[in-house]
Amino acid sequence: MSLLEANKQVVRDFFSALGSFDLDGILKTVAENIVLTVPGTACLSGTYTLADLSGVAGLLGQACPDGITFTIKELTAEDNRVSCIVDGNGKLATGGNYTNSYHFLLKLRDGKIFETYEYMDTLKVESLFAPMLKAEKQE
Repeated sequence: MSLLEANKQVVRDFFSALGSFDLDGILKTVAENIVLTVPGTACLSGTYTLADLSGVAGLLGQACPDGITFTIKELTAEDNRVSCIVDGNGKLATGGNYTNSYHFLLKLRDGKIFETYEYMDTLKVESLFAPMLKAEKQE
């Protein structure tokens, strides 16, 4: 398997683990010094480290306790970068449906993701997670 194909498989494995909130599976695909960046001004925008990842996964788990199905629509690899367009779908704990479209740029080294940039419909994220974060801060 070529390096580019191996990198694509790591990204597939990452989204599979992320969608089911499988922290062990996620840890197999990411470097210890990973930096995750969500550009913008939404409640989840910012830069995160591996230590932050479990908190974000916990919020996703609260919002969609049955997981999120991430469907990779396009996957392109060049050098150490994998770019992908992804659809996310899940059943909300409140009974509604969560859907979002994403573009991820992931950088890999030694078979692990060490840097990501995540672009999405931030209005959907804001409407879902801002109330959860506000409630969490009040506790």
